[in-house]
Amino acid sequence: MSNKLSFRFYTVERMNGNVPMLVDALAEINARDYPQRQIQVGQGYVVRLERHAVDAGGEVQGEFIRVSDTNFPFEVRQDGVRGLEIDNPLGSGVAFRFRPNDHTLAIQYDTRIVSPGRVMDYLLQIDGRFAYRITPQLDAENWEKFLESPVRKLRIGIASPNHLGAIEPQGASVAQTFQQLGEAYNAPVITIEMGMGNNKGSLGPAAKELATAFFGLFQGGGGDVRSLRASVKTDDDEPVEDINLIDEVLSERRETDLPRNDPERNYQVRAGILRQVLNAR
Repeated sequence: MSNKLSFRFYTVERMNGNVPMLVDALAEINARDYPQRQIQVGQGYVVRLERHAVDAGGEVQGEFIRVSDTNFPFEVRQDGVRGLEIDNPLGSGVAFRFRPNDHTLAIQYDTRIVSPGRVMDYLLQIDGRFAYRITPQLDAENWEKFLESPVRKLRIGIASPNHLGAIEPQGASVAQTFQQLGEAYNAPVITIEMGMGNNKGSLGPAAKELATAFFGLFQGGGGDVRSLRASVKTDDDEPVEDINLIDEVLSERRETDLPRNDPERNYQVRAGILRQVLNAR
């Protein structure tokens, strides 16, 4: 596992008043045997709650893992590579910590393992009562600047365009364009840019709706959004300002040494960092 770790912060809301509190939902799942808490949330995408604990302050920590039983990596030896000599599936995990007081979920961010959106899918599919909405906690100042200012240019970059998830109606036509270009040219990464060039004025209101739709895709982990940038003109006397809308999500990045073959110690290191970064906020 990479020693470069990324953590993001979300606000968790219940979809309606009949939905159990998240702490209770996680406790219910944890009370099940491991096979009963494992579920397929998509094609070739199996998730389970692996670890769960509640500290003295009522904060919940744990780990969601993605279970793999195909396409194993190789064992590398001096005389070449061989298949792994194991009979069981493999797994990788993302650590999380939930603070009930302000409904803040801090989670290790790695969409290759389990994205925050997939975590919500997992909860809903394992029990239809567990319906939650997550909203990324943002650096609100720059997003407000984007929404309030004329937009001169918008740039959207997508990896794996043929595997885009659900997107709001405002972005559906552009999402289809990404998919068609990916299929036509077998391109793993596609970037679309629209702008005013040397013309005066700004892009229409639909540009902001489009950026918001793709940001929703990004925040839920339903697509691999690589870039989402806008150039705005805040004042006639000021130069155009470039805003990286993805970087406006509150996040924390750390580098650390992770044990190479000790799942428990590996988790404890990541859980310890999560405790630090959440306490700092």
